[in-house]
Amino acid sequence: MNKGMVQVDQERLRAQLEKKLPPKVRLFQLDDIPGVMRSRMGWPVAAALMERWFRGAGYEMPEYMKQGRAPYKATTLGSMQLEEGVVTMGWALGFARVRAALAKLQVSWATPAGIRQLQKRADDWIGIRSPQGWRLGNLAQAAKMLDETCQVNFLTFGRMSDPLDDLYGAMGEATLKVAVSGWVTRQGTGRTAVAIDELGFYLRDSYDFSDGDRAFLSQPLGFWGYDGVSRVNPPGGQVLISEQWSHESEGKARGHTYLVQNEDFRKWRAKHGRGGDFIVLSDVHRVRLPFPMKLEW
Repeated sequence: MNKGMVQVDQERLRAQLEKKLPPKVRLFQLDDIPGVMRSRMGWPVAAALMERWFRGAGYEMPEYMKQGRAPYKATTLGSMQLEEGVVTMGWALGFARVRAALAKLQVSWATPAGIRQLQKRADDWIGIRSPQGWRLGNLAQAAKMLDETCQVNFLTFGRMSDPLDDLYGAMGEATLKVAVSGWVTRQGTGRTAVAIDELGFYLRDSYDFSDGDRAFLSQPLGFWGYDGVSRVNPPGGQVLISEQWSHESEGKARGHTYLVQNEDFRKWRAKHGRGGDFIVLSDVHRVRLPFPMKLEW
């Protein structure tokens, strides 16, 4: 039999079979998540942060950067590694767990560790400031500046069991920091007195998909599909990291959900050459104290 005839017959048969199949539909993949966050979940902040990650050049955050240690302090980071405009304290305070964290930190920041940090901040300026006194902390500055000049304590909040909302999608577990402003004077006895009259609160988070030391278990981030996210375990496979199409009805295709884990984002970065980790800092929420808090050492 002529080989050419066999090939033609096979192609004709394949074409006839495809006509009987449902039209091809695009299956859900990892980089569809921001669109679902925005359009289906109503999570604009979470969507904006993830869109930035997908757009960015491939970059894996070093552990020192995640910790805010030299040489990766926020004041040294460029715009590729630092996001300062998306997360605001006005938005964050719309969530009860942020308000609770702020209220707790406001009344408990002056722990022994907090006082030691305050003392260090003040002592850094002794000898180069007026002996008549000076103001410590300019809370009108950006959070990255406060981080190095007058931040004294912090509180970490957020759990896997938190409500599935924009805050959960944007930050998950995050750090609320407190900076102080007040008048510092040197006493005749060589002691230092500080009168704190204003506090500044801001959020810090590392936007990355590292699993740290959990080499054998990547953190699950929910079961995602075109209709949103769920914590339950419905039937479905691992999320796709590149475009795939399937012969099935659009309704069936849109009903699939897929397990998403941290490692999927790392695989996506390796495949596409994009996906840049970055540090997130909010603006500063300032709270004027009804009367100064006086400390001396």
